[in-house]
Amino acid sequence: MKYLITLCLLFSVSSHAEENTSEGDAAIREEVRTVKEAVLELNKDLYALERDLLSPATARAAFHLSLNYGKFFTPMSLTLSVDGKVKIQHLYTEQQFKALKMGAVQPLGDLNLSPGKHTVTALVRGVDHLGQDLELNVSQTVTKTSKPLITELLITDKADLQSARLELKYW
Repeated sequence: MKYLITLCLLFSVSSHAEENTSEGDAAIREEVRTVKEAVLELNKDLYALERDLLSPATARAAFHLSLNYGKFFTPMSLTLSVDGKVKIQHLYTEQQFKALKMGAVQPLGDLNLSPGKHTVTALVRGVDHLGQDLELNVSQTVTKTSKPLITELLITDKADLQSARLELKYW
């Protein structure tokens, strides 16, 4: 008898569940969608918090590269060192060179630097307008304060010498 009552209850619950399946599925789908949105929002907030904790504004240093005209120099690779340690390396494609020539500014990367003086050394290897290998370099001491340091490595043409030079500028 006990088994018969349990069987009847299970049958009535399953038949009732079949009637409400479409309504239940829609509600479950909506709940799953809401949970997914909440998880994505939480993930975004956690990423921002992690970035602020690991790279606070007092330690943030951003490096960019731009090219003025590009008539006398085509970059092939870049190496950026801070205090004698290589921090950023990049190889350039023809498409990236064209973008730089049209005025694009390439973000090279963000580094964590403690406040104080640091020696930044950049070496850009490439070819000149005659097809000869050429290295442009700059080494400069920068002072990092409690504010973010934003710098630009600028390759400029020197028309009078038919050459190019590399300089480090602050934004």
